[in-house]
Amino acid sequence: MSEFNLEILSPEGVAFKGDIVSVSFPTTSGDIVVLPGHANLVSILKQGDILVTPKSGEVQKITVTGGFIEVSDHKVNVAAQFAVPSDDSNRQKIEEALKFAKALQEKKKDEVDISIIETQLRRTISSLKSGVTLKRKF
Repeated sequence: MSEFNLEILSPEGVAFKGDIVSVSFPTTSGDIVVLPGHANLVSILKQGDILVTPKSGEVQKITVTGGFIEVSDHKVNVAAQFAVPSDDSNRQKIEEALKFAKALQEKKKDEVDISIIETQLRRTISSLKSGVTLKRKF
């Protein structure tokens, strides 16, 4: 059975490092399974679980809140925003990180809404200054 190297890093430290036979990632394009000899790629991780299968065959779950993966030659590198092995000792850390990630997503949605409003306001001010009135559907 052919193997390749996987390293998962986050601000918390090294979540996993070692030789494996397969790994599954939750990405923005869907789940990706990487096996030995996989084509080179770079992808964006989304919140979820990375499933790592070492040579022993016992699947290990690592919870992430996002980041990037890079597959090249015989190595897979992961730079995660947050990553810890998904076990009982890390359950509280995982729950806190998920709450934080959801709060950031909500904040991002609010910022997008504000930028749309600001853009519409600028257009209205410009049309008022120029004396031209335009009909817009909002």
